[in-house]
Amino acid sequence: MVARIVRALAVLSLVAAASGAGAVAVAQQPAAPAGNYGGGAVVAPPRSLYAAGNMLIGLRARGGELRMNVGMTLSCSQDAQFSARARPAADGSFRATGTSSSNGVRTRYVVAGTISAISAAGTASARTSIRRRGRTTRCPVAKVRWQARRATGEIGLPPAAPKERMFGTTSQRLNGPRRAIALRLSSDGTRLARALYDVTVRCAKRTLSDTYDAPRRNLPIAADGRVRDVEHFTFSDRRTVYRSTERFEATIGAGGARGTFSTVARIADRRSGRTLVRCRSGTVRWTAST
Repeated sequence: MVARIVRALAVLSLVAAASGAGAVAVAQQPAAPAGNYGGGAVVAPPRSLYAAGNMLIGLRARGGELRMNVGMTLSCSQDAQFSARARPAADGSFRATGTSSSNGVRTRYVVAGTISAISAAGTASARTSIRRRGRTTRCPVAKVRWQARRATGEIGLPPAAPKERMFGTTSQRLNGPRRAIALRLSSDGTRLARALYDVTVRCAKRTLSDTYDAPRRNLPIAADGRVRDVEHFTFSDRRTVYRSTERFEATIGAGGARGTFSTVARIADRRSGRTLVRCRSGTVRWTAST
């Protein structure tokens, strides 16, 4: 009887050991990519928003599929805008190729990279041809290295770490993925050199999409990590006057940043002053990580 109990206890101990080992093995497996990632690439000032190398990418991983929205500025100052899908391999690597056509602009693209539970990185290339008035203009192939983060909203305490780039997402969506934001800081972390982000605005019953380069460049970061900027713009032609106000706020810490931005615009008849249309984004929240 005693021997039987001893043997039973020995078996139970082996089962428990095996179960524990299995649990450890499962815990050590990397978490599968899921959720929204955002980022891109931002060239250093004084190069402009329209210089080659600027890029924004929003990604959404769900059910083993990756959906992406990409906006690249090419060397001919033409924007390449496209959406793509891919299925990441077990190691997180992925590759998407395709062709996008819109309003006489045809783009052949390749997006490749690796995605994990918290970040993604890779390259994107695009070749664009533009058909206007019976003539076709081709842009040279552009290739950009990009990074993206699944920002958690945790930014740490100020001051900002000497990390030159932060990447994240906004509260707006396009085709599923959240829209992207990318920040570039000075090398010592004391100034916000640039903020590049996608924004959707509603004008009456129409919805428009654009990329903004705000706030003004090289804004000082206060001791509490805060940055604030308000910009007013006026453009006019023979018939209309366009006036807009853009607001951008950020709190930047050692591990990331968060804040809001908004834009409102009014297009009026130049002669009568009568409002023709109003546009607004609403207040858009965003988060970014190093």
